[in-house]
Amino acid sequence: MSEAMTFTPALSSGFDRAKKLSRIMAVLFTIGFWVTLVGTTLVIAILFIPQTPPGHEDVVGLNDISVSLDGLSFGQRVWVLLAIEMVGLPVVFLMHHTRRVFGHFARGEVFVLPVIGHVRRASVWLIVSFFANIAGQIMLRATGLMPPGQSHGTAWPLIIGVVTFIAAYVMAEAQRIAADNAEIV
Repeated sequence: MSEAMTFTPALSSGFDRAKKLSRIMAVLFTIGFWVTLVGTTLVIAILFIPQTPPGHEDVVGLNDISVSLDGLSFGQRVWVLLAIEMVGLPVVFLMHHTRRVFGHFARGEVFVLPVIGHVRRASVWLIVSFFANIAGQIMLRATGLMPPGQSHGTAWPLIIGVVTFIAAYVMAEAQRIAADNAEIV
C-alpha cells in the first residue's frame, strides 16, 4: 500500500509546458498568499486608527464593500475587524493550498497524495470563503455598519469549490487505480 502513496506516473514530454506554467502559477499564488496574509494581519490596525474628520477613513473589504470608520466606537471597529478577518482568512488558506498544488505540478507531481490533499483542502476553503463572505456581510448589516443595497456576492466560489472537491476524489480514485495496475504489472 505504501507503493500507492509514492506512485508517480511517467509524464509525457508535452507536460513540460504545463510544468513551466505551473511554476508561474505557483509564484503568482505565493505572492497572493503573502499579500493576503499581510493584509489580514495589517487590518488589525482598524482598532487603532485615530478619529479623523468625516470622509477620510474607509476600509474596503472583499467584493467592493466599504465601511466608513468615521465616528465608530471601539466595539464597532471590532465588528468591522471580525467581518473582514472572517472573509479574508479563508482566502489565505485557499491561496496556501493552491500555491502548493501548483508547486507540486511544477515538479511533475500530479497524481500523488499530497497534491490530492491540497486540492481537497483548497476546495474546502473555497466553499468556506463563500459562506464567510455571507456571514461577514450579515455581521456588518446587523450592526448597522453596512447600508442596505451595498452587499455583493456571487455563487461562483461555492460552485467551483464543490466541483474541485469532486475532482479531488476523481484524482484520488485515478491514483488508486493506477497504483493497483502498477502492482499487477
